[in-house]
Amino acid sequence: MSQAPVAQAAAAHPLGESHEARFLEDLKSFDENARNKGVIRLHLSRLEPENRDRQNLRNAETAFDELTRTRSAFLYRLRNADLMIVFERDETDAAERAVLKLLKLWERDPLMQKFKNDARKNRLSSWFDMTKDYDKLLAFAMRQSSSNEKSVRRTLPELIAERELMRSNPERGTPLAPLELGKAEEALARVDLSSFTRRQPVCAFVDEGKPEIIFTEVFVSIADLRETLMPRTNLTINPWLFQRFTQTLDRRVMAQIARREDRSLLRDGFSINVNVSTVLSDEFLAFDDDFAHSTQDVVLEMRLEDMFADPGSFAFARDFVTERGYRICVDGLTLNTFPYADPIRLGVAYTKLNWTPDLGAYTGTQQGQELKELIRERKKGRTILARCDSEAAVKVGQQLGITRFQGRYIDTLVRAGR
Repeated sequence: MSQAPVAQAAAAHPLGESHEARFLEDLKSFDENARNKGVIRLHLSRLEPENRDRQNLRNAETAFDELTRTRSAFLYRLRNADLMIVFERDETDAAERAVLKLLKLWERDPLMQKFKNDARKNRLSSWFDMTKDYDKLLAFAMRQSSSNEKSVRRTLPELIAERELMRSNPERGTPLAPLELGKAEEALARVDLSSFTRRQPVCAFVDEGKPEIIFTEVFVSIADLRETLMPRTNLTINPWLFQRFTQTLDRRVMAQIARREDRSLLRDGFSINVNVSTVLSDEFLAFDDDFAHSTQDVVLEMRLEDMFADPGSFAFARDFVTERGYRICVDGLTLNTFPYADPIRLGVAYTKLNWTPDLGAYTGTQQGQELKELIRERKKGRTILARCDSEAAVKVGQQLGITRFQGRYIDTLVRAGR
């Protein structure tokens, strides 16, 4: 029998690849004067499978909340579910307390049969001193990063063929580089975004299957914007540079909405896509001032990767906007990342799961039943099934207990007045 989707997610962290890249970049950024830090590797992959379920892996991450909330430590997730924790040297005692807490949690695991009461002498954790072990850590991070590549060596004909494909395929193009990013941001400051702005409602199905609009997402078509600004550049292939680009885009979209040219948004409520750093910016404070006395429902859509990249900043931003009356939706989830986006634990209103044909294959299976139970635990109405392009997608979502939907099929129903 195949494993449930939740178990698969626990076996290989879906954010591992991006976090391994971030770990390497952060290590490179530390000069000799900034290496007064300790590093822990938690070998969670060594635990017995029954001790690596979703809840236990969460416990491992939250054990370091005391440090990550104050930004005295940063946590990185590896693809094999291991964790890397970089902490300030003067927080060593707190780091040891966190490891001891985990040793107690897994004291019955065979991994803990020896040295289970010593924070440093155990097989669960490896400790490093960055001033002494920097080269070793950097080599490890580089190995992890290089293993992410699909092919290390390619022949000259293969490279030529790939280059030609990038030129001919509008969805690809030359990867975005820092110099091109600067040019794109300059162009973005001048372009009129109104022709690239799209609207798509999120609906709940009420009596007789009639869709009722909950809120309308306002977003910019990246594909269309790319064709105008940089038609031969792939804006999305580098996640870190693309995130920087979207931060600039966030500010432009907020300014456009603040002009209140579209009165229906003020009547029905809307959502916009934002980065955590955007919420902490002066531009967002200005946007908030414009809507401080309004009654419309405003939802802020954020990516899970962005939220997990700096949990402390996200927690601060979440508490601020929630107090101001906004609601948060975790956007862009897949079957792999969905188990990690518990709206109750994260303190958000919605999670948005993208439809794929794989979901249809879950109907009537053990995996589907477990996914349905997970959705039920997170309370009715918190999960939105996005990218629903057919009636079949909606029916599968309803069978899983989902009541809110978004996508082209929903658009047609709203336009038809159904």
